[in-house]
Amino acid sequence: MKHIFYKNNQASFSYQELIEALRKARSFYSSWSESNYPSFVINVLTALISDNDLILHDYRNAVSESIAEIKRVNTRNIKDSEELINILHNSKSNIGIYSSGTTATPKLISQSVQRLLKSVRISDEYKHSRWAFTYNPSHSAGIQVFLQAICNQATLYDLYKCSRSEIIHTLVEERITHLSATPTFYRMLAPYDFILPEIKSVTFNGEKSTIELIDLIRGVCPNARIRNIYGSTESGPLMSSGSTTFRIPDRLKDHVKIEDEELLIKSELISKSVANEDWYHTGDLVKITSEDPLTVEFVTRKSKVLNVGGQNVSPQEVEEVLISYTGVKDARVYGRPNKMIGNLVVAEIQIHKGTTIQEKKLINYCKSCLAAYKVPRLIKFVEKIEIGRTGKKL
Repeated sequence: MKHIFYKNNQASFSYQELIEALRKARSFYSSWSESNYPSFVINVLTALISDNDLILHDYRNAVSESIAEIKRVNTRNIKDSEELINILHNSKSNIGIYSSGTTATPKLISQSVQRLLKSVRISDEYKHSRWAFTYNPSHSAGIQVFLQAICNQATLYDLYKCSRSEIIHTLVEERITHLSATPTFYRMLAPYDFILPEIKSVTFNGEKSTIELIDLIRGVCPNARIRNIYGSTESGPLMSSGSTTFRIPDRLKDHVKIEDEELLIKSELISKSVANEDWYHTGDLVKITSEDPLTVEFVTRKSKVLNVGGQNVSPQEVEEVLISYTGVKDARVYGRPNKMIGNLVVAEIQIHKGTTIQEKKLINYCKSCLAAYKVPRLIKFVEKIEIGRTGKKL
C-alpha cells in the first residue's frame, strides 16, 4: 500500500507520487499563489532542493499580487523520502513568509530553511504519524507543520477551513495522532461531546489561550501531551508550556527582557529581514508571575489595547470573561472610535446552538468581573466569529 503524504476529503497524494514529481521538476515559481496543495508543495520543495529562494504568497486567499517568475533548475534523481530529508537538511534556501497581519499590514519575513528545521523533531514517536493540518499552508505555522511531517514521513490530513462535523469525522475516522491549531480552531469544535483517545500530542499556537480551554481539550484528548507554544513568524517557536504561564528557559535568559510590560527578544533570534536593532520589540504585553525563575503570562498584543476614557482595556481580557459565561461559544472584542472617550468597547458574541442568552444578564455578569470601563457598551450576537487568513480572529 502506498504511504500517503497528503489527504483531503476528495483525494490523496502519496510520498511516491511526490518523489516522482520532484524527479521530473525542471522549474519552479519563485513567487506564486497556488490553490492545490500537492502542487504548492512540489513548487516549494523544488526550490529548496535546488538551493533557491522563494516567496510564499497566500494560499487560497489572495493577500498580494503573485509574480509568475519561473526559474529553471537541474533535475535531481531523488531516490526516496530519506534522501529528500537529507537534501532538505543541507538546503541553503530562504523562504519569504508573510506575517499574520491581524493587527497591521502583513510583513514579508525571510527565514532560512536551516532555521525553520531547528524546531523540527525527528524521532520514532513522529515516524509515520497522522497530523491534522489546520493552518494556512503558506503561513509560518503551516510551513512548520509541513516540515515536521515530511521529515518524519508523516501524513497530513487537510482540515484547513473545514466545518466542525468534517473536522471531527476526520479526527475520529483517520485516527489522527497529532493536532496543532489556534485557540480559535479549538473553540470552534465546541460542544466537546466527543473523545479522541488516539491523539498523542496537542499543540496550541498563534494566539493567547486560556487555561479553561486547555483543560477542556485535555479532557477531549485524555492521552495527549499538551503544549502551548509561544513564537512568531519573525522568530519561529521560542518556548512552550503545559498551561498559560511560560517559564523562560535557560537558553533564552540572556536573550529576552521585559520593558514597560512588553517582551523584547535579542535580535540574533529574529529574522535578519526585520531585526534592525539589538532588541526586537515583539508587541506582546506580558505579566510577570515569578521573578526567579522568570515566568510570564501573555496578556495581549500592544497594538490591540484600547483607550477608553484614558484607561487601557485589553480586548482579550474582556473576551475571556465573555467566553466564561454559560452558553457563549466564542467572542470578539474591539473598539469603535468615539470622540468623547476614545473608544467604545464592542463585543461580538457567538452562542452555542440551542442556547438563549439575555443581553442584560450577560452585561451584568461582565460588571461583576470587570471594571466598569471594560464592560462592553455594545453587544452583537453573530452566527460566527470571522477569522483571518491564518485562522486567528480578525
